[in-house]
Amino acid sequence: MLPLVQMHPMVQPQLDLLGPHQPHVKHDLEYVSHHQRPQFARPSPSLHNTDSTPRAFAIRSAQPAPALHRITTSFIRSHAHDHSSEHSLRRKTPSGTIDNGYDGSVAHLASGPPPLKHMILPASSRIFPTAVSQRTSGLTGVGYHRSTLSGSSWQYQAPNPTGRLDGGMEPLSSPPVTPGGWGMGSTNMITNPAAPEQTNFLQPIPQQSYNSVSSLQPLLGPGYHQPLSQTVYSPGGYQQPQQPQQSMVWRNGGLGDYRTPIPLANGYTPQNAVVDSAFMPSQSTIHGMPNAPGLGQPHPFRLPLSSYPLDDGYARHAQAHMAHHGAAHQGHESLAQLAGHIAQGGSCGDVASRARFKELALQQAHKTYNDLLLYLGNAKKAHHSRTGSLSRTSSKMVVYPKPSIAPLASGTKVRPSPALSEPTVSYAQHMAQKQAAARSMAMGGQGMIVGGFNQARNLYSTGLQQRPYFETGSPLHNAKNSLEMLTNLCEQSGWKWVDGMLLGGCLHYGLEHYEDALEWFKRIVSMDASHVEAISNIAATLYCMNRQDEAEREWSKAIKLRPSYLEAVEHLVGLLCSNHRSQEAVNIIEYIQKSLKMSGTNGTVHEVNETASEADTASTATMRELSPDNFVLDDLNNDSPTQHFARPADNSHVPGFGSSGYAIAGTENGRMILLIHAKGNMLYSLKNIEQASDAFEEAVLISAGRQVQGVRSLIRRIQTVLAPRDMHSGQLRGAVQANLSAPLLLSPDRAKLTAQRVFASHGGLLPGLQYVPEGTHKKSVVVTTSNSLLSLAKIFQDTMSNGGPNTGMVRQPAGVGDILALYYLSLSLQESPSTANNVGILLASVQQTSTQVHSGPPMDLGNLPAIPGIVPGSGLSLALAYYYYGLTLDPKHVHLHTNLGSLLKDIGQLDLAIQMYEQAVQCDGSFDIALTNLANAVKDRGRISDAIGYYKRAVSANPDFAEAVCGLSTALNSVCDWKGRGGVLLAGGKFDRWHVDEQGMLQDVKSQGQGSGLMKRVVDIVGRQLKESSTWGVGALQDQTIVQLVAQLRDAGAGITDRGLDVETELRKWAGRSWEGSRILRLIERSTRAAMWCWYVDKHVKGIKSSAGYRRPRPPASLSIPSAPTVLPFHTFTCPLTAKDIRMISQRNALRISCSTLRSPWVPATVYEPPEPPAPYFKVGYVSSDFNNHPLAHLMQSVFGIHNPNKVKAYCYATTASDKSIHRQQIEREAPVFRDVSTWPSDRLVEQIVADGIHILVNLNGYTRGARNEIFAARPAPIQMSFMGFAGTLGAEWCDYLLADTTAIPPSTLRPHRNNLNLGDVFRDEAYTESEDWIYSENIIFARDTFFCCDHAQSADGHNERHMSWEDDQKRRWRMRKELFPKLPDDAIILGNFNQLYKIDPTTFRTWLRILASCPKAHLWLLRFPELGETHLRRTAKDWAGEAVASRIHFTDVAPKQQHISRARVCDLFLDTPECNAHTTAADILWSSTPLLTLPRYEYKMCSRMAASILKGALPKSEEGERAAKELIAEDEKQYEEFAVGLVNRMGYQLVRGQDGEVYGRGEGRLAEMRRLLWESKWGCALFDTRRWVRDLEEAYGRAWSDWVNGRGGDIYL
Repeated sequence: MLPLVQMHPMVQPQLDLLGPHQPHVKHDLEYVSHHQRPQFARPSPSLHNTDSTPRAFAIRSAQPAPALHRITTSFIRSHAHDHSSEHSLRRKTPSGTIDNGYDGSVAHLASGPPPLKHMILPASSRIFPTAVSQRTSGLTGVGYHRSTLSGSSWQYQAPNPTGRLDGGMEPLSSPPVTPGGWGMGSTNMITNPAAPEQTNFLQPIPQQSYNSVSSLQPLLGPGYHQPLSQTVYSPGGYQQPQQPQQSMVWRNGGLGDYRTPIPLANGYTPQNAVVDSAFMPSQSTIHGMPNAPGLGQPHPFRLPLSSYPLDDGYARHAQAHMAHHGAAHQGHESLAQLAGHIAQGGSCGDVASRARFKELALQQAHKTYNDLLLYLGNAKKAHHSRTGSLSRTSSKMVVYPKPSIAPLASGTKVRPSPALSEPTVSYAQHMAQKQAAARSMAMGGQGMIVGGFNQARNLYSTGLQQRPYFETGSPLHNAKNSLEMLTNLCEQSGWKWVDGMLLGGCLHYGLEHYEDALEWFKRIVSMDASHVEAISNIAATLYCMNRQDEAEREWSKAIKLRPSYLEAVEHLVGLLCSNHRSQEAVNIIEYIQKSLKMSGTNGTVHEVNETASEADTASTATMRELSPDNFVLDDLNNDSPTQHFARPADNSHVPGFGSSGYAIAGTENGRMILLIHAKGNMLYSLKNIEQASDAFEEAVLISAGRQVQGVRSLIRRIQTVLAPRDMHSGQLRGAVQANLSAPLLLSPDRAKLTAQRVFASHGGLLPGLQYVPEGTHKKSVVVTTSNSLLSLAKIFQDTMSNGGPNTGMVRQPAGVGDILALYYLSLSLQESPSTANNVGILLASVQQTSTQVHSGPPMDLGNLPAIPGIVPGSGLSLALAYYYYGLTLDPKHVHLHTNLGSLLKDIGQLDLAIQMYEQAVQCDGSFDIALTNLANAVKDRGRISDAIGYYKRAVSANPDFAEAVCGLSTALNSVCDWKGRGGVLLAGGKFDRWHVDEQGMLQDVKSQGQGSGLMKRVVDIVGRQLKESSTWGVGALQDQTIVQLVAQLRDAGAGITDRGLDVETELRKWAGRSWEGSRILRLIERSTRAAMWCWYVDKHVKGIKSSAGYRRPRPPASLSIPSAPTVLPFHTFTCPLTAKDIRMISQRNALRISCSTLRSPWVPATVYEPPEPPAPYFKVGYVSSDFNNHPLAHLMQSVFGIHNPNKVKAYCYATTASDKSIHRQQIEREAPVFRDVSTWPSDRLVEQIVADGIHILVNLNGYTRGARNEIFAARPAPIQMSFMGFAGTLGAEWCDYLLADTTAIPPSTLRPHRNNLNLGDVFRDEAYTESEDWIYSENIIFARDTFFCCDHAQSADGHNERHMSWEDDQKRRWRMRKELFPKLPDDAIILGNFNQLYKIDPTTFRTWLRILASCPKAHLWLLRFPELGETHLRRTAKDWAGEAVASRIHFTDVAPKQQHISRARVCDLFLDTPECNAHTTAADILWSSTPLLTLPRYEYKMCSRMAASILKGALPKSEEGERAAKELIAEDEKQYEEFAVGLVNRMGYQLVRGQDGEVYGRGEGRLAEMRRLLWESKWGCALFDTRRWVRDLEEAYGRAWSDWVNGRGGDIYL
């Protein structure tokens, strides 16, 4: 057959999941080129030097009693600066074709490509921790102006108000400024620069960007993005959507990023969190003193800052509140007055005055410390920006100092947590309101304690000598003065003043006096060995002294002392992650979970977990302290992180205590969620998918308020709430109530309301976050919850589609409907293009049926384009809506463009698909999935040169991308571009002997002794994939599964068909062994066939009727849909593979089709009812996509009308629309029943076949383009067979018979056990799974003559020339020869081959060149099929054989069918291609009476034996015919060459004059004799006798039916 049937895998990007490192997720972040990444200088021990000393770790400066704790909420954002590096996707993520991209579809997997691979994106090149918890004001600082503090020469730039709410957004075209980001917020503004008391503070925030790193080590992100494929997977990072009219923008810190980084030390988050990337290169040094919480001094650097006091743990909003009302001035005066009072000898013993002085001094020192950090950070940044000395060597994370905690102002009352305001409609609206409130407060000039106290003088010193304490000047000078004052106070306290010592240590730290800082902190610990804050600060100091091991031990000590001190946990996790010790970081988080896990009635955690999340119930700890860090929130309802701490008498009464299931306050739930989500990301990166799934589930359940007992319950709640209800009663419709898991088809607008409806009792907000204060932190936690849902859904989706591990949901089946419910909730919490992408993939797999599409108000899908092939309201139409919706969020989202292209390609809109793929490539020119899909699409359009270019780009971007490598190999071979092809060592060099090196020259594998080049890479890929496939389903046969499966098999009739078989015992032998999954599925399919037989026998033989039908066994829930090898069955025709590899490739594709079909909701619970007995004829159904102008129709167009109506009634099911060709018209006209089912979904077509009562269903496609193999996998007919469409094994239980002959399929290639009737046969023949030499598992119907059908006698050119004379034929032939080749000499011998060029391999072409060299009169005639191949073959011929030989190769264009057949007679000898024979072309050649020389190279490849079978059918059944067959069918390469040379050299032409006077060349020699033999036998040979072929076929139908009814197995010989 013409290779128009070739099918290319559609590489679809895995399923988009959040992050770069996620093994099935894609990276939504934008990256910048390395040279554009601004880096910060890290302060060195000298304030004016730089080195790689770690700097600025957030440290505690005061110890509350019993335990004061602050919330850390800042998150790092992705900073992009360059369009060219956007979407720098590295490894991949599935669904069907690439290990992680788009997975075809569950419904259309039948003929779809192998699963996609997971997508891995580049990780950040460093960790950027922030040590502060910040809030955004919602304002964008765009304009700045200078303002000078009163009495100070230190100028600063303050941003002008803009009135915008998109805080932190700035176009990349603007000058580089530090984003107000890291999840923290935007710049704030000055409303009255003249008022020093109302100065707002700018905060230095390091900028960072990303660059792709080739050598990436896995850190927090999964490293198996091969995939996805199909899809590496990182549930966390998203790409920033493009904003209108802006090329790139930054969004609000809390939500500007679609990912949630891991909160590490003091809230800083490493940019390489699992959420963000799959791999983490060594960290580059970040120089500079980062932001420290507290009141900061403005400075002349354009740096955005929160409008509120930074969260230092002590400087709470009450302080700011006090300052706002003038308390600041009072504080200034009181400090000076108290100092003067004491200095003048006044009440020196006045304890209250001294305490007040210390309190105010502590506040002032705190302010000074904060100014110092701001100053140092910007000074270092400015220094390095001038010198360009950016360190890139250090791998250490940056640690930022924590400012001291200012004590509460006198009289400040601790107020309880304010009641939650009325919830808004959605999170987005709620957050917008909070931003507006924050902006309003900022514009109102919220007061801060100013960096002044300029009139204050430190009179409280030794000797009471008056001298200035705080001089307005450099923060360095002020810090030293502050430290001197604290030193004096501490000395006078006998070094007992802990708060002063803690803050003094921080000042030493800020001044880089690390030894002094360490001494001060150790003084505290010497007094109180359990002072956790001091211990944590010691660790931070040690870290900055390059003593990381000691720092790690100190943080570990702090955690052991107080597991609830999550700040130390975050620091330690950050340190471990920065050193690529993810498993240890996971262990730390698990320790914290176990330590804080609650039990009992107060705060009891639901321990019933349907998903078996052992992480939730593994252990509970008896707490030494019920409350780790308790506090009561300030009642200022604004977007600030500051808190007041209190010491409740009963810690368990703190609002929300234990609501998370852990012994922490409700306000801390967010931090616990962030840690557990980070744990999930790291586990995924470690390939521990099941525990990662448990972690994500735990994060989701905390957010859901522990009101559900597991993700299953949450899914049911979502489905119940969203399911359509009766418009009058409000009750669930009956059909819906019975099947809540059926996919809910929701438009994006409806899906976005999911949270509002599911959590309606909490105002649409997450119940578990009701105690978390409003602000950026809460927003970040909401986004993290959305990401956990997305991660969970993605894991389940990959498991369902690609055979992932048995996660909790899989242990209890997760269908498309369940996964969609999680996606809908995720989308409602955070709009995300990645979620839209994944929902689109799922919905594209949903087939519209009466039971699936819930009626209700019409869905508003917006102004979507009308695309032919998409039914409104169907899953495809909704998938289209989600793809377009996602593109509104991010117009440059490569996966959305790619998956939209794949959807369009699936429905036949190839040109539109190409446009989408091209847009994806424009977004990211190195995105291998899009490049490969584009290459496949343009190749299908005939643009082979473009396709090769795209394949090469894909391979260049990712040399290990199997789909690109295999696609490139196929494309290059199709045009005979063999440079670098190499080859394989197969059967000791018997096959694929001659390899081609990088210079295009031949190499003999027998001398090389090994394979090489691109072909070896392809074969190695296949071998690796097939080896991996043996593990599919291993572990599925657990005790409960075995019991359930045995019961189903018995219900299906196993007790009748296999009475003596102990099924349970046999199943247990399979448990835990290789190929477990494939064996289970084969058993289920065999049982289905046996059940139909039982039903037929009971009803029509025994007279027993069953109204309920016979049960259809179902695959175990844990048996996911398997992936398929990258090399498709059709491509095995020209790929040098072993028999076992070819067999397994077909079997794997068959299993994928079967599993996906049997999981489809339209497949009924019972087998389809068998038809009535034939009366009198068989009803035979022919299913094909090729009832058009296609080689199959050319060969079989008369068959359907020739059937004897008393024996067979043909039903033709055309799965493609009519092309109005004469072939289609004839079939429609002559077939008794012709149905155009091109627009029918699978379930409707199957139901029609059953209703038609089809006895035998014939597959005329096999594994070729347009196949609908899922129809056969559903088993609608008792007998199913395949022929004429695919020249090889289908390896499928849904194919009972192949039609062949002993030439095409030698009996030696059959599986030894030939019965395919009952379950016992499956157990027996599985013993041959690992055998190497057999290939056919199907039973074979062996035809008497050739099995090949050819209708040329009825329809081809010359069909009306039965009475033409031999002389007339020779005259016509000579005339055509002169027309085609007028310059050829009369004695030239024309050798020809009219196959597509992909069938020519180097070994064959070498043989042809040797034939030409040995036959001086010979010329080789080839087709430009395709045109690009001519250039390569001419060049190769010249290189291998010289110009003299190469000049005798002639190319002509491809001719229309009739002309092609007619002009074939000009050829003297057709040289067949041994690797893959001529099929339809062979019949065309023989119809023209041209001899054909062939070589059945492989015994086990039907495609390489077809021509021999066809030739035998064309020769007469006589001694002369047998002789000709022996001379034209060679046994090896050497004989093939010898036969050709002998026939050509003995051939000649003599010019003679005919009876009419016409001169023509009369051939002489053996070739001429063979031509005449073929001419004379044409009208009587078996090949062209279509009626004979139909009679044999009808006999085969009768034999097959009789064997089925009587329970006989085995092959059939006619």
